[in-house]
Amino acid sequence: MKDLRNFLDCLHIGQVSPLQDLSDMGRMDPDLLPAFERAFLGRHLIRFDYRDAKGRKTRREVEPQAMLILPPLWYLVGWDQTRDDFRHFRMDRISNPVAMDDTGFRRRHVPFEDDVCPYSELQSERRSSHSW
Repeated sequence: MKDLRNFLDCLHIGQVSPLQDLSDMGRMDPDLLPAFERAFLGRHLIRFDYRDAKGRKTRREVEPQAMLILPPLWYLVGWDQTRDDFRHFRMDRISNPVAMDDTGFRRRHVPFEDDVCPYSELQSERRSSHSW
């Protein structure tokens, strides 16, 4: 149960912009969930191949800090040590993910826009709106 709570603490939810182009949305790599679970819960870096919006491919290694869900899009929010900044990666553009078991990192505060809500707060709002 503690692992589930820790995983949900990394989850944030918002709304996708109406200007977002969804025409190139693909399927997520089936290896993504097990690699993310290992990386998030063990605080391990994650390595993956990434294809950006222009089709350029790169290999990335990041500290997985949060998952951002803007239905129907899902993003990995990671701290990129080489760029010394947060980066957002659309999950349908990630392939060959691997949790790097021999690595570790510290959690960082991820700055989100006001319209993004941590999953834990979303659940609290639902409970309080149903209280009698």
